[in-house]
Amino acid sequence: MTARKHLAPAGLALCLLISALMFILEPVPHGHRYDIALKLTLALSAFWVLAEVKPAWTTQKGVLILACLAGLGLGIGESSVNNSEVVQVYDSVFSTIRDGRNPYTAGMIYHKAEFQKTVYGNFNYPPMEIHPYHLAATLAGAWNGTVMTSVFIVLHLLVCLVFLATFPEVKRRYLVPFFPLFLFSEIVTTSAMTFLMTALILFVVKRDQAEPRPGYRVLIAVLFGVGLMTKFLIIPLMAAYYGRAIDWKRPATILRTVPDVAIALAVAGLIMAPYGVAAVLKETILFNLVLKDRAAMTTFYPNVLSGPMTWAGFGDLYPIAAMGLLVAAVLVASKLELVPAMMAVTYTFLFVAATPEPQYIPVMLYLALFGVFLQLEKTDARILRRPPSGPAHPARVP
Repeated sequence: MTARKHLAPAGLALCLLISALMFILEPVPHGHRYDIALKLTLALSAFWVLAEVKPAWTTQKGVLILACLAGLGLGIGESSVNNSEVVQVYDSVFSTIRDGRNPYTAGMIYHKAEFQKTVYGNFNYPPMEIHPYHLAATLAGAWNGTVMTSVFIVLHLLVCLVFLATFPEVKRRYLVPFFPLFLFSEIVTTSAMTFLMTALILFVVKRDQAEPRPGYRVLIAVLFGVGLMTKFLIIPLMAAYYGRAIDWKRPATILRTVPDVAIALAVAGLIMAPYGVAAVLKETILFNLVLKDRAAMTTFYPNVLSGPMTWAGFGDLYPIAAMGLLVAAVLVASKLELVPAMMAVTYTFLFVAATPEPQYIPVMLYLALFGVFLQLEKTDARILRRPPSGPAHPARVP
């Protein structure tokens, strides 16, 4: 237990060291923006401290004010960032669909490769990263940065509403100050659907923990299936969730989990089917595992694992190393409580991803806050809208 307790801070310290050394040395000849891995690692370390050290700090007035101001400041900064590349990517996707072609096979999708070189290939996000933006473009009758940013904010607003619904007993003044961070901290890249699906999954998981029902299990599996067809952060969340449900010494737990996983995969398969399951998998999962293929379409930003392996000349072994570390994280995390397990596996995923993904920072903050308020609901009656009923805290009689 002691060794496991020190595993997370030791792992974070190692990742910080690696990202700092890469930032200083810049060892990969075709690597760019070494600061991204360092910033991501620092942010994730801060979220771990938030979730592990003293959750009650989260409800202090100064912290809440700082969170609100930080969100508003990030919104101002994000609004000045040029998102024309993403706009052009989606414009080419919509044009391909209008022409009756498959964006995963047509080879007509706009990409910016190394040194801002324009190249055309296939779409490399899952299908649920098409539908909300295609719908918005259809309703607006146009597609541009304003329309895309509006979709992000609408989806983030839904995340805020789910956050309130997840903690109905917590006083609103402890939850609302985080809304600006949720709304504005990532309005440049298309991570909003992943954010929303994560919030919905955690909402139902919490209800299932409080009052287990078969319907909740099915709904969780369906949400995971839809989430798998957004960006890739749902993969480690799902692996952590179902990994905890399996005790390899008890075959019955495996048999109980298999139908849920099958439902999730079936839902994902149905969403992929119109585009071809093999084509989608090839252009999403496999595309991001093979560094040489990825580098042909995008700029290479070295990450904690991919950077040193590329520098050492072992880039071809990167997929094996990445998958091996992720599987190891799932196995180790299966002994942890739910939120620590999810954080451990998603952290590992973000460190072994081909490139650093700061777009997921708001999602990881949400996960950390979910764990904080889950704990505070049970231990800190002052943040509740009414005292919990029971022998220690009798319900108030009007």
